[in-house]
Amino acid sequence: MRAVRFLVSKQWIITGTDDLMVRVYNYNTMEKVFGFEAHKDFIRSIIIHPVEAYMITSSDDSLIKIWNYEKDFSLVRVLEEHKHFVFCLCFNPRDLTKFASGGMDKTVKIWNITTEGKANMTLSGHKSAVTSIDFYRGDRPHLISGSDDCTVKVWDYQTKQCLNTL
Repeated sequence: MRAVRFLVSKQWIITGTDDLMVRVYNYNTMEKVFGFEAHKDFIRSIIIHPVEAYMITSSDDSLIKIWNYEKDFSLVRVLEEHKHFVFCLCFNPRDLTKFASGGMDKTVKIWNITTEGKANMTLSGHKSAVTSIDFYRGDRPHLISGSDDCTVKVWDYQTKQCLNTL
């Protein structure tokens, strides 16, 4: 088990596993509601859009997939710009059309959920895999990234500048 999320509006627990499957359970009855093979390698992260009916998964197959859970988890889009495992995902609370991903390719990518194609931007500077990310939940356009290089970087995602390395 590598990824779990609550989806309270549906009373679901959503899981992503090393057997490539996404499984959905009702958290009141613990009965399985839905299951499907989502990727061709380990599923690393799952996020749920706070407003829209989207679930996003990332995997060791280097792909990010956007699913519509209101339409039987139909595949909406595949994003394939990372060059290696994609470890983490996070929505931007200031702009819910944007989310970030971090991966083994040492980058953070910022995507627009509503458009196809390439990432809006790539933040580079870590010397090893990016394993965790989070957006600042206040008035600053900041994002932090944690890496296997034993550093945390604070980024201004509007200017693409690294503001600090811890």
